[in-house]
Amino acid sequence: MNACASRVIRLSLLLMLPWTGGGCASIAASVRGPEGEITEKARRLCELGLLSRPDLSLFPADMRPEDSIRPEDLAYLQAHPEFPPSSPPPSQPLRCELKSPPNTDDGFATVQVKLRPGAEADGPTAEFPVNFVRTSAGWRLAYWFAEEGAVSPQMAAAQVPFFSEPMTKPKKLSGEDLSYTQEAVEKRIQGHMAIRCVITREGSVINCHSLKSLPLMTPVALKMLWGSRFAPATLDGKPIAVRYMFHFKLKTTFRP
Repeated sequence: MNACASRVIRLSLLLMLPWTGGGCASIAASVRGPEGEITEKARRLCELGLLSRPDLSLFPADMRPEDSIRPEDLAYLQAHPEFPPSSPPPSQPLRCELKSPPNTDDGFATVQVKLRPGAEADGPTAEFPVNFVRTSAGWRLAYWFAEEGAVSPQMAAAQVPFFSEPMTKPKKLSGEDLSYTQEAVEKRIQGHMAIRCVITREGSVINCHSLKSLPLMTPVALKMLWGSRFAPATLDGKPIAVRYMFHFKLKTTFRP
């Protein structure tokens, strides 16, 4: 058996899909510790419609933005009140459920969210992750706006919107899947990558940039994304260019 065959390698891809809406269902009150902190913050942000539109003026008096938002993002929002480009609000009330407790591995946590149409409306449900990072003061929601603004001012100027729930999400049509390189396996590279790209109205992937990198694997992920083709996001039945976040969770398990 060669060196690679002695390892079990797991790779998963998460798409970060922002959400706004009018209410959340909380996870069981028995959840405690970091999981309880994260899910409670996700629930409150969900109820306030702040998961994708962090309007600081909407925070109630008993909920300070600095207690919920990653410091880098909060500083960027305070310095750039015009950021991010606005997205159209949903045309009907939406309901949000927090499906599962977060996995808090490696200082990065994901809460799975299920989005449903309003009680009197028909339509498909959608599931997406909400991402938190561990800071010295506790867990905070990561919007990645600070990195986004630093590396892609041309996108902010072009007012390319972030993907949001009134849109139908892009669907991958062709292209390779991400896989470990031999060197990354040998050096036991693992963790999270966050990459933001623009998916055009024609389904091409352009203007990708890494917001959270991993050595040896970020160039591989960028090449994979650039070579992929998508059915574009649509809004009111029309194709639309969007800024789309890809999250990759890479983990290697080494057998003795």
